[in-house]
Amino acid sequence: MPPAGWTPWRRLDLACGLSSGALAEQMDGGQAFRWSQQSPGEWTGVFGRHVARVRSAGEKVEWSGLSGDSAAESALLIYLDVAGEQARLAEALPWRSDAVLRAAMSAHPGLRILRQDPSDALLGFLCSSNKRISQIRVMVASLARELGPPVGAGHHALPGWGELARADDRTLRACALGYRADYVRGTARLLARRPDWAAEWSRLETPALLERLRSLPGVGPKVAACVALFGFGRLECFPVDTWIVQALSAAYGLKGWNAVRLEEFGRVHFGAAAGLAQQHLFAAARAGLLPGLPVRKARAPRPKSRG
Repeated sequence: MPPAGWTPWRRLDLACGLSSGALAEQMDGGQAFRWSQQSPGEWTGVFGRHVARVRSAGEKVEWSGLSGDSAAESALLIYLDVAGEQARLAEALPWRSDAVLRAAMSAHPGLRILRQDPSDALLGFLCSSNKRISQIRVMVASLARELGPPVGAGHHALPGWGELARADDRTLRACALGYRADYVRGTARLLARRPDWAAEWSRLETPALLERLRSLPGVGPKVAACVALFGFGRLECFPVDTWIVQALSAAYGLKGWNAVRLEEFGRVHFGAAAGLAQQHLFAAARAGLLPGLPVRKARAPRPKSRG
C-alpha cells in the first residue's frame, strides 16, 4: 500500500527511456534544486506547484503523486520531455565524428534538460554563486518553507517575486543566503512589478533574452545561460562552469581559453542542441569519464553549481 496521501506507483509514459544512472544525474546534476533522494534510485521533489516521487524501472520511469492532484502527471510529462523531442535533437549532435561527445552521451543514456518554470530556475541559480549543489538545495528549500505556499505532504512551492520582495532581512538570513540575499531581493523587486515577465521574455530571441537576464542583480553570463537553458528551454545555450572548462581543456585541447571563447566553441561545434551536449559533458566530466580527466574512484563532494 502507498503511504497515506500518495498514489500507487505507475509507469510514466515517456517516448524515450531514461536509464537509472541518467535519472540520478537528472535529479542531482545541478539543473534543479528541489529533488532529494529518499532511497537508492528513488527521488522526491517539487516542480512548480506539484510534488512527485520518481524511480527507475529498468529503462522506464515510474512515478507517484499526491492524491487529488490530477494535473501532476501531465506537468511531470512536460517536465521530463514526454514526446522525446530532445532525443531527436540529440541525433543531430556531432557524436558520430566526436568521440568525446559520443563517450559522454553513452555514459548517461536518455539524459535530458528538465523543463522548469523560469522563476524557479532563476531563483535557484541566483542562490548558486560559490555554493555546492547540496547547499543550494538547502537554501531554496528554506525559502520555500519560509515564504512559499504549501503544496501538500509537508512540501512548499517556491515563493513568488512579490513575497521575496517583501521578505525582511531576518527571514532571508535564516535561509542562509548570505550576500545572495541582495541578489534575490533586488531581482524580486524588479520582477514583482512585471508579473508577466516570463511570458514577455519568452518571446525574445535568445541573445536578447540573455541580455535581459544579465540586467538582473546577481546574474552574470553563466547564470543567464543556465536560466535560459533550464528555465526557457533554449537548447542552443552552452553554460560554461568549472566542469565544462575542465572538460573542454582536457578532452578537446582548449587549454587557456577563457569562458567567452569556450562558450562560443560550444555553440558553434555542437549547434542547435548545444545545451544537451553541455549536460552530457558536465555529467561525464564530474564522473571522471572523459579523456584527460581523473577517474573518480569514490563519490566526491558535490561540485559547485554552474552559476
